[in-house]
Amino acid sequence: MEQFTNEDIKTLFGNICCSKCRNDFTIDDITIKERHADTLICNLTCKKCFKDFGDIVFNFNRKSKKHSPMEIIDGPAPINADDVIDAHRFIKRMK
Repeated sequence: MEQFTNEDIKTLFGNICCSKCRNDFTIDDITIKERHADTLICNLTCKKCFKDFGDIVFNFNRKSKKHSPMEIIDGPAPINADDVIDAHRFIKRMK
């Protein structure tokens, strides 16, 4: 993998590990699928337990001397029954 070094991976994934086996990620866990200038579309799969995390996108500039560790960003809360009822009422009013 020509874009990343082992040191880059240690820095980028310093705060993150596999959610299944708790293994630290290495350069072997990342496969570059597409490259558009500094944007890399990669697949992340833990080679220890084979959990597939899907595709990840990096804006990775090799000229930069320092990269910050990635952080996990949680998405919104799951939709609950009240959300469905509110949506139904909203759509009904729009007719």
